[in-house]
Amino acid sequence: MEPRFVQKMHRFISQHTMIEDGEKVLVAVSGGADSLALLYGLHALQTHLNCDLHVVHLDHGIRHDSAADAEFVSEHAVRLGLPFTEHAVDLPQLIKHWNLSVEAAGRKARYEFYESVCAEVSATKVALGHHQDDIAETVLMNLLRGAGSNGLKGIAPIRVGKFIRPLTAFTRQEIESYLKSINLVPRYDSTNTDKRYLRNRIRHKLIPLLEQDYNPNIRTGLNRTAEVLSAESEYLGAIAREAFEACRLTLSQSTCVVLDRKKFLQNHIALQRRILRHSIAEIFGHVDDLYFEHFQAILGLINGDNPNAVLRLPNSFQFRRAYEQLIFEKTLAETEDFAYPLNVPGKTCIPALNTEITAYLYDVPPSNVQPIPDGTFEAMLDCSKIQLPLIVRNRWQRDRFQPHGMQGRKKIKDFFIDAKVPRCERDRIPLLVCGDEILWVIGFTTNERFKIRPQTQRYLHFHYGKDKTVS
Repeated sequence: MEPRFVQKMHRFISQHTMIEDGEKVLVAVSGGADSLALLYGLHALQTHLNCDLHVVHLDHGIRHDSAADAEFVSEHAVRLGLPFTEHAVDLPQLIKHWNLSVEAAGRKARYEFYESVCAEVSATKVALGHHQDDIAETVLMNLLRGAGSNGLKGIAPIRVGKFIRPLTAFTRQEIESYLKSINLVPRYDSTNTDKRYLRNRIRHKLIPLLEQDYNPNIRTGLNRTAEVLSAESEYLGAIAREAFEACRLTLSQSTCVVLDRKKFLQNHIALQRRILRHSIAEIFGHVDDLYFEHFQAILGLINGDNPNAVLRLPNSFQFRRAYEQLIFEKTLAETEDFAYPLNVPGKTCIPALNTEITAYLYDVPPSNVQPIPDGTFEAMLDCSKIQLPLIVRNRWQRDRFQPHGMQGRKKIKDFFIDAKVPRCERDRIPLLVCGDEILWVIGFTTNERFKIRPQTQRYLHFHYGKDKTVS
């Protein structure tokens, strides 16, 4: 008969449908007590669960003896007859490269490793060794940081349907008792007692103090708090998801999310914060390393008087307010100046914008172009007033032109402001020019001076995009 520990783990896995029939599960094993108990518990249940297990280990490279951990885990994988994948990273270097804390960089490195192995071996789940004591520590740690209910709900048994935590039903004491019962001695990790890390100070100093002077059952109490807030957070999350979809504009893409500012502001502040989290998670899959101050800064721009503002945030992420649009996106590289001679007639590639312009030249009015294009992404101009060559480039500081339908000339900067073009996008807008004269602000309008008139004898027809060919 299986030990009570394994039976309890089986019930917990079944209760949360953590592992389905035939799945391949990565088991993340550091060599410590938690992950070792996870490995042997899952191995004892492998037949019952009808799953395949694959052991993985990441060496962070922050201890002189860390290579011995990988060898230790490898030996246990061999003993159990399980495949094993290990990888080493230079975490101190990654901390500098990513500009993250030790804990955040370690977490990012681990999850990137897990995802890469999942893709390599076709695994669908990743089992992690978090337990009830971890939940209590996480609740306290997030409380000290000023987190809301999302942070105080602790550690979920399942995250994003992929990362499972079968040990969140157990205390550290239960885990250690199980290892003792099967005669296993885990590796000792000196970083787990390093008081420079907040979690370790909470584990070894704050919680013992709270147990001694305030509540001997503080761990149980914190776990209950997490359970209550988890249910409430799930309920609010469902409401916030509906509100998020109601605010979202259809032009949103996989690289960005765009919200309607007016609709966003109609929601209660509690939902607004969750809508922001949904927007960020939609792009990155998580909101790690974004804290209360970041969300307050975003809300400040949304409610402020500046209609056109940008906020740079961690992990190559930025928020933009562009008048009545709220834009969440990965940070784009600065647009360099570009200028391309236009083939007339013919097709011209615009590598800086990953697109092209097709030019047609007619001596008679083209019967296939009726009515005359509006000048957005297709334009027709009077060729008799235009001298080749033509250039496609981005704006210059001195640029002016006479917008279609207007009497006077206008600075291109003022035109973009009136058109409510976000400042960070203005250098990406292509202009079709002849010498210093702007013929067409592509995506917006043409120059009044070059419009088609009854006496026009030669016609220049342009199409911006990749769906036309020159006949």
